[in-house]
Amino acid sequence: MNLLALLQTILSVLSSAMLYPVMILLVAFFLWMIITLGGFVFEYLERKKQTRKQGPKEFVESFMEHSNENTLHLKFQEIQEMPFYFREYLEELTGELKKDTAGREVRVEYLLQSIEQKMVKGLDTLRLMIRVGPTLGLMGTIIPMGPALSALSQGDLEKLSSNIIIAFTTTVVGLAIGITAYFLSTVKNRWIHEDIKNLEYFTECVMKS
Repeated sequence: MNLLALLQTILSVLSSAMLYPVMILLVAFFLWMIITLGGFVFEYLERKKQTRKQGPKEFVESFMEHSNENTLHLKFQEIQEMPFYFREYLEELTGELKKDTAGREVRVEYLLQSIEQKMVKGLDTLRLMIRVGPTLGLMGTIIPMGPALSALSQGDLEKLSSNIIIAFTTTVVGLAIGITAYFLSTVKNRWIHEDIKNLEYFTECVMKS
């Protein structure tokens, strides 16, 4: 066996061995995407419900009219009346405002940046899926084509059709993952930027009060 034939055999074995992991990952990512889509719908409905009750800007203005540093924690108990992304931030902000005034602005700025980073970090997985989904789908398409062509040359139509089905279905699933991830990432990115703007406005109002 010459070197070229040996390399072809090794690559063929490696390629065939990757097919099942690729298919398993596609199924796992597709199930994860369904769960993520359910969470997205729930968040969308919660945002719509909150907007109908009171917009974020109106909430901040109403909050500042009836609150100050001493009553900030009491207002937090009315958790159902505020936009949901304010809740965790308000609790931590209350803790910072109770500390010494020395270096308060720096600590609050650090807290705000930490919250913003945490919110943006939530998009990392979706951005990864935008790339990984179609890539796995492409791998699932190319890998079975070798056995499919071999089956075609041997006249084995059953093996040919089986590999072709795998090739097409993995492509569809991979593209579905990528498209869904792109849509969710685009909408959630817009939400996050709007939330960050509202948190910055809220922080400025609290610090100036």
